[in-house]
Amino acid sequence: MGRVLTAARVRVAAEHEAEYLGLLEVLAQRLAARGQHLWVFRARADSGVFLEFTEGRDDATHRVHGPVDAEEAEIAARLARVATYDESRDAEWDEVPLPPR
Repeated sequence: MGRVLTAARVRVAAEHEAEYLGLLEVLAQRLAARGQHLWVFRARADSGVFLEFTEGRDDATHRVHGPVDAEEAEIAARLARVATYDESRDAEWDEVPLPPR
């Protein structure tokens, strides 16, 4: 299996935005140390809506399977307090190799 991606739509109140982005920065650094990536995009039409994309090398090590330690569990808990994730948060997407030309 190739890389695994999750995409989550997130709503964040303006008063929580700085904390939300700070938590994601810490999480992104932790994921990068494990060979994973985290990207965040903001909706142009609604500044309180974000998309989080998390990419992992494989299914077994992807973030969706849970925090790796107590510090990461605390980051996840704090994110849950400041942001509202939609129901597709943990939907996993598999990389599809394109045929050679």
